[in-house]
Amino acid sequence: MSSTSQKISYMSSPRYTEVLVRNIENLGGAKYMFLTHKDDVADHDKWSKHFGCDRILHSGDVEESTVDIEMKLCGDGPWSIGAEFELIHTPGHTEGSVCLYYKPQKVLFTGDHFAKSGDSKFTIFAHYNKDSVEMQLDSVRKLMDLDLKWILPGHGRSIQFRDNQEKNSALEDFLARN
Repeated sequence: MSSTSQKISYMSSPRYTEVLVRNIENLGGAKYMFLTHKDDVADHDKWSKHFGCDRILHSGDVEESTVDIEMKLCGDGPWSIGAEFELIHTPGHTEGSVCLYYKPQKVLFTGDHFAKSGDSKFTIFAHYNKDSVEMQLDSVRKLMDLDLKWILPGHGRSIQFRDNQEKNSALEDFLARN
């Protein structure tokens, strides 16, 4: 690690591979590992041990494999990580689903709260829902107040908006269809 490198503030939990390890090391490592929900946590323990980063997960999604998570979110939030990151409780896919909002770039990382499928802007893959589809749809409404340019879903391609009005129209259309 060079002396001018900075740790990245956030990383999700992909499979642990040497190629990704080197790439993240070249960016300066990681301070936190944010887990959006209880499934898709892959090799979180290997990443945490390698980078010495604190893992964040909602307490509603803690299971045997994640019991040693360093930071367990409790309640309905929202929570902040410094001035740049806001964590938004979006239950439905799982009890403890949480989205990460990166304010400077107006980007929302959703995990499995959203997916992009085909030509649609959004879908929620109701057949994979582990908690409540109705609750997940209610959680979508929470996102209307966020000033977003991008939504990066857990599955499918990213979604870019010209402005907040376009984002809200897309969310309203989605909710009307569901």
